[in-house]
Amino acid sequence: MSSIKASKLSSATFDFEQYVLDCKTQIEHSLDLWMKPHEPEILWESMRYSVLSGGKRLRAILCMAAAEACSKDRETARKAVMPCAAAIEIVHAMSLIHDDLPCMDNDDLRRGKPTNHKVFGEALALLAGDALLMLALEILLDRSDASVTPKNVMAVASELTRAAGALGMVGGQVLDLSYTGQGIERTNAFKALDNIAIDEAILGTIHKKKTGAMIRFSAWSGAKLASANEKQLSTISEFGDILGLAFQIADDLLDVTGDVTTLGKTPGKDEASQKATWVRVFGVEKSQSRLEALEKKGLELISAADFNADAVPALAAILNYAIHRKN
Repeated sequence: MSSIKASKLSSATFDFEQYVLDCKTQIEHSLDLWMKPHEPEILWESMRYSVLSGGKRLRAILCMAAAEACSKDRETARKAVMPCAAAIEIVHAMSLIHDDLPCMDNDDLRRGKPTNHKVFGEALALLAGDALLMLALEILLDRSDASVTPKNVMAVASELTRAAGALGMVGGQVLDLSYTGQGIERTNAFKALDNIAIDEAILGTIHKKKTGAMIRFSAWSGAKLASANEKQLSTISEFGDILGLAFQIADDLLDVTGDVTTLGKTPGKDEASQKATWVRVFGVEKSQSRLEALEKKGLELISAADFNADAVPALAAILNYAIHRKN
């Protein structure tokens, strides 16, 4: 972690591993409960395969931690955001299914297991992703606790459509495709960009949408559902932006420094496909320096924020994990 020693950022009694375990236990239970199989069974089997296959659950845990930071009671906060946390993980699973398809990243492994299309075929994998996107909104709208105002539920649902859609994750994926494989054979739609040099502005736009939008949403939605005030919402949104960028830079570095055992997916794919990554543009050393700066900025932000002091160590630990993780 950064050299910042503000007392709000650490707690002698705070155990991040136990915190993650507690959050994940609640998340996994809710996902299993709200994804009971229906007809057609093979579709639900495919959906459950990707959603319930483990994973870090970082986005859902961030949603929970943000709610706790803007609430006086942990259990009340978690009850308010659990449907949203589940919806976030379902949308994330959808994105992974689609990312792994042959027409996209063409990957065979995800979370250490065969990718969805390798098990169920491309057509069913595509349909499972479509169904998951709709299921996420269904759970958010139908399962939200009575303690949450309908106005806040609708605001969060509306923001989810933007974060996951053309203005966010999907739009970012298109931009990523646009600058992937420059100079090699690709479709005419993207060839016009072959002579455009990839710089920090382009990278920032790609990753703010592709990765950052859903991470920012995870933080903001948790705070919103906990009835945070405007200052808290602004602060947690900025923290989400910092975390999203840091997560992507760390991901780019792991593609170079990781291995299939620790990553649970194929390393070196970014370089092989000539993706627009921080490492490709700035190199390993400058990418690591940028991570250090983002960590410092994020910790300074939450240490000065008007948050529940007991919840701030969780936010600090999430940032630390996102930057220093090995998978």
